[in-house]
Amino acid sequence: MRKLVILVAAFIGLSGLSAQAQNLALVLSNGYYENGADVANISRQHRQLVSAFEGQGYEVIQGVDSNRLEMRQALDQFESKLADADVAVISLQGHVAHFGQRSWYLPADIDANSATGVEFRAVSLDFFAQLLADKPGQSVMFVGESGREIYSIPQVEEGLVAMNLPRGVMMVSGEYNEVSDVIKNKFMRRDARVIDVLRGDIGRLDIEGDIPASLVLANGRSTVATPETVEERLGLNSNQRKQIQRDLTALGYDTRGIDGVFGSGTRNALADWQRRIGLSVSGYITADQIVLLREQADEARVINDENDRRYWALTGADGSEHGLGRYLERYPNGLFANRARAELARLNADSDEEAWAQAVRIDTPESYRQYLEDYPNGNYKNIARSRIGTPPEVVENDAKRAEDALRLNSITRLLIEQRISDLGYRTGPRDGNFDLASRQGFRQFQQDRGMPVTGYVTADMIRRLLLNQ
Repeated sequence: MRKLVILVAAFIGLSGLSAQAQNLALVLSNGYYENGADVANISRQHRQLVSAFEGQGYEVIQGVDSNRLEMRQALDQFESKLADADVAVISLQGHVAHFGQRSWYLPADIDANSATGVEFRAVSLDFFAQLLADKPGQSVMFVGESGREIYSIPQVEEGLVAMNLPRGVMMVSGEYNEVSDVIKNKFMRRDARVIDVLRGDIGRLDIEGDIPASLVLANGRSTVATPETVEERLGLNSNQRKQIQRDLTALGYDTRGIDGVFGSGTRNALADWQRRIGLSVSGYITADQIVLLREQADEARVINDENDRRYWALTGADGSEHGLGRYLERYPNGLFANRARAELARLNADSDEEAWAQAVRIDTPESYRQYLEDYPNGNYKNIARSRIGTPPEVVENDAKRAEDALRLNSITRLLIEQRISDLGYRTGPRDGNFDLASRQGFRQFQQDRGMPVTGYVTADMIRRLLLNQ
């Protein structure tokens, strides 16, 4: 660990707070790199850091996994607002490297292979510190180091070295998790003086520069709402959250399910949508955004439905097996998907019935083999195999393949399970997942109706359950 450097507090009178100015924070978190080692947790923690500052009234200029251009834009914006700020804070989380006494914060697209290359592609920590020199006694720089080498660069080593900070600037540095925690849980605790935080337990963090004796980073004077609190105040129920997920899905975003739970899939989908239409990217939604999202999704649904109907008219509407199959390939969950599957089941059943009747009339092993050759996934394949001595494990495997070939969507699976349950068979939870309880209910249904008992759904089952045939 670097030698601890503390230049004693000398700016007691410089931390008085004006009544008008707003605190300003530059928060950069680079965890995913294009050409080197990733530290994913740095990127994941970024939103928490931003929220910690915003919760205490800071205007936050932020960047996550920023390349050189994005970092420069963030720095330009920070510099333009710095003069009007009361307190200024810079938080840098990610790969840090040094050459001699020169230390840099590395952008996400760093691709240098020499110290000179790093100098012209990264931002020196001296530059960040010099920006804060305009706020002596009212500024702090936090540097959370990844502790890893991004990749091997001759003469360039991982981590930072002791710095000659400008007068009135303090720097807190160390392992990124520890730096992140001390920001969120100690420095951003309302009315906590910097000097008091440093007198407490701050683990293995290094402190350099001038310590402002009475500076308070979290004065709580502003009531700036964070994206999380804005969304939380909406009080969205499960159905409203599902509708948002449906709207995102209609626009082509993958929410990883429509379950009313806003996990990483939904958050990423929201962020992608916000980014595409030029909104502030947070992954959280506002009331106005819900209205806009619904309008866009409704427009997309009209277009999708028109395309769906047009393609149905060109394919499945003629009722042919080929046309129905083509429709389902493009629109497996389309407006006519259930109808197409039912029609296919009926078509297969008609020809299947005729072939089976012929096999039974002849009633020889050869006739059953011919039936299996013509209809390997037919409704009566299990009976045919039993009459020619096919092993049971083959019957089981074929039954599963036959069910897979039906390409049942989630709605159809749920309808089958509900119908079986309504007929008095126990299937476990009605959720469209064919678990062991569902399979047992299917077997009992099949046995009671003289059907091949496999526990797997067949076209005959669909015809009897959903088409009342």
